[in-house]
Amino acid sequence: MSELPGGWTPEAVLGGQADRVVMRARRPGEAPVVVKATPPGAGWRSRAALRREARLLEAAQGDGVVHLLDVLDRQGRTVLVLAFVPAGALADRTAPDPDLVVAHLTTAVERLHRLGLGHGALRPEHILLEPDGRPVLCGFGAAHRSRDRDPDATALAALIRTV
Repeated sequence: MSELPGGWTPEAVLGGQADRVVMRARRPGEAPVVVKATPPGAGWRSRAALRREARLLEAAQGDGVVHLLDVLDRQGRTVLVLAFVPAGALADRTAPDPDLVVAHLTTAVERLHRLGLGHGALRPEHILLEPDGRPVLCGFGAAHRSRDRDPDATALAALIRTV
């Protein structure tokens, strides 16, 4: 894997789609981060979608939302640099304290809604767990500005039943 804009060196591919890849990366002497990047030579639609996601993620910053560290538009690529949450996704493990996860998720989703934002894709793979068990929302590609709380509320109710 080649170096990304900003001097980030990919360490592992964590996921992605045809128009973007999600990787754990680091720079020498620094802690790991997660980068979500368009592939080299990506079209303007893919790059615009990531920039849109960055704007919504920036508006959502606060407790319970993955921290956006940087947005880079260089070398024909758009790259979001996000905080690395080391304990992994809820999809890959059992929540150590289900009550804590439910309480924090509910608070985070309510805060998004007060800001006029909908997550749009509340699923276990978009919920990371801090080492202490607190959930952190990620995966803001389907996020939108909206006062309609029903889709997130329905998804949150389904998640609560599985935690």
